[in-house]
Amino acid sequence: MGTMRPRPGKMFDSNLNHTMKKRRLLAAILLAALCLPAAAQSETECLAFLYRSMPTPDSVDYPRAYWRRQVRMALKARAEMPWGQRVPMWEFENFVLPVRVNNESLDDARTVIYKELVPRLKGLSMEQAALEVNHWCHEKVSYRPSDGRTSAPLATMRNSIGRCGEESTFTVSALRAVGIPARQVYCPRWAHTDDNHAWVEVWVDGRWRFMGACEPEAVLDKGWFNWAASRAMLVRTFDYAGHEIPTTATYAPTKTLHVKVVDEAGAPIPDATVDFRLYNYSEFYPLHTATTDAEGRASFTTGYGDLQVWVSTPGAYGVRKADAYTTEMTLTPCHKTGSGWTMEYDWHVPVSTLEEPDRSVVDTVSDNGRRLQAEDKIRTDYQQAAFYHGDNEVLRKARSNWRVLAQFLKEKHPQAGLVLQGLSEKDLRDVTLDVLRDACLMSDVALRSGGVRVSTEPLRPYVAYLQRRLPKMTASQWTDWVERNVRVDNTNDPKQLCLSVAGVYDTRRSDAHSRELFTVAGARALGLRAELDPLGKARVADGDRWLGLKDTAAASQLPQGTLKLDVAPDVMYYHGYTISRMVDGRPQSLDYADDDPTVTEKFRKGLQLPAGDYLLTTGTRLKGGDVLTRSMMFSLKPGQVTQVPVCFRSSERSVKSDLQLDDSEKNARATSVQSAQ
Repeated sequence: MGTMRPRPGKMFDSNLNHTMKKRRLLAAILLAALCLPAAAQSETECLAFLYRSMPTPDSVDYPRAYWRRQVRMALKARAEMPWGQRVPMWEFENFVLPVRVNNESLDDARTVIYKELVPRLKGLSMEQAALEVNHWCHEKVSYRPSDGRTSAPLATMRNSIGRCGEESTFTVSALRAVGIPARQVYCPRWAHTDDNHAWVEVWVDGRWRFMGACEPEAVLDKGWFNWAASRAMLVRTFDYAGHEIPTTATYAPTKTLHVKVVDEAGAPIPDATVDFRLYNYSEFYPLHTATTDAEGRASFTTGYGDLQVWVSTPGAYGVRKADAYTTEMTLTPCHKTGSGWTMEYDWHVPVSTLEEPDRSVVDTVSDNGRRLQAEDKIRTDYQQAAFYHGDNEVLRKARSNWRVLAQFLKEKHPQAGLVLQGLSEKDLRDVTLDVLRDACLMSDVALRSGGVRVSTEPLRPYVAYLQRRLPKMTASQWTDWVERNVRVDNTNDPKQLCLSVAGVYDTRRSDAHSRELFTVAGARALGLRAELDPLGKARVADGDRWLGLKDTAAASQLPQGTLKLDVAPDVMYYHGYTISRMVDGRPQSLDYADDDPTVTEKFRKGLQLPAGDYLLTTGTRLKGGDVLTRSMMFSLKPGQVTQVPVCFRSSERSVKSDLQLDDSEKNARATSVQSAQ
């Protein structure tokens, strides 16, 4: 019998099946390769990765030896932790290898935390380990509101308190220390209340999950803020290079708002600046800023709430409300410099399908609740043993840093009182002895104008450093020296970090903000009175006048007018009203302290400000979160007094925003009896 030959069609089917199998096999291999981590990187390769995108302040202010230590610890965790080799290279490079989380001072927390946590995580899965790290963080730290400077992780741990930005920085640092990818996520401003919040996203077994920092739940993807985040207009994080990663859709429904900017003839305007602004803290905060393309278009993906869209072009600007369901709008810049107007709007915040939790109830029943109580006691016992409990108020405020302050006071420096007067309560908790001693080299005049603290920059010794290198100068000589010798370079600082005073002097270049800080710090080191004005520009006293850097148009050098506000004395700045100065067609809020009652009193008496256009914004927060606002644009004339009434809209649903607890404070009261310790 002859051998059977397959029919041509059958042979084609067979070849096709064989080809398809090969393709499927190749696809499976390729998919597996994509899911597996890349080949292990060397120490040199990791350092090269960090330095490629490292912000200038980090590369200047921290030596290469420091970064080498951090890389070695990251590679150690990757090699020794059971999940280390499962972490893909992108997640490792962006969310394990980097030390920096926010704008905190950097330390060796990675080494300290790794040593303490590794035995505790033995035998746990990656998910269990992430939850356990958060429990460890809760043993160490509870919530306490404070200023905008972010403490270093070890300072937060030793002082056992931190605001949400510090708790999340600390928790991210702890997770990264044991090789678990983690990142800080921010809602820069809530829509429904005058506050913001930060928490943690953690990469576990192939996907990103979330948790409340130092607020451990029994499972991931659960926190007191679930309800609040479901009403968010923007939640975001950043990769190591500073590229924004929007994560709003993880927590809330989203839409994309498309804006087209046209002139009065209907022609598109390219390169216009479009701000998408949200009312919060009595100002319209820019959640996102975009530049229009050649067709005059810009867009923003956001939640379902109302936004203010502010468009600016050279010589003109325009403003409109975009309601919750608007996805397309066209806007023409129709206001010119010097034009006055008043706008009143009702702003509606996103609604949520989730039920708002009752955070007045403390869980003492569940296993997790009982564990939280035990962790509170661990923290209380530590505080009792480590902190000063005597009568000296400075030492009490210094918490774990009290021995440093005690030594400084023991040395009886003549300038000690003035040095301490210029420090915040948070400064007392982490200032070093060398900074305190260095500050004593300042004159009384310099110390009375602020001392070593200029803004929210990390404190480092600089007075002796500059005094050894600079001759005595007058105010005008000093500002001229800065203009001639320090070049502005904003190209490599996506996190807007502050370069140290010594770093600016040595490199003779810095970002614009650090240059302003350097100008103030250097003036004080030279014995001059100096400060930042409300727009963040340096000004140095020269007799009865102020001098600034001419190339930055310091407000103090411009013709002045006097603004007098008709406002009740008990209304606090940022808690009912703000004043913004128009800069290049965009409102820039004057940055006064929100807890300083003298700000309103100064405005009531009359405050000198540079002549120009100003925007007064008032807001009344309603029960449920909606807001009634009134915005008034007016001009301040040189040499004249301008009197402006501060008017508030009202409703029977009105509440006083400054009497409301923000979400973080409510949560702190509910989850930890130690929040006020």
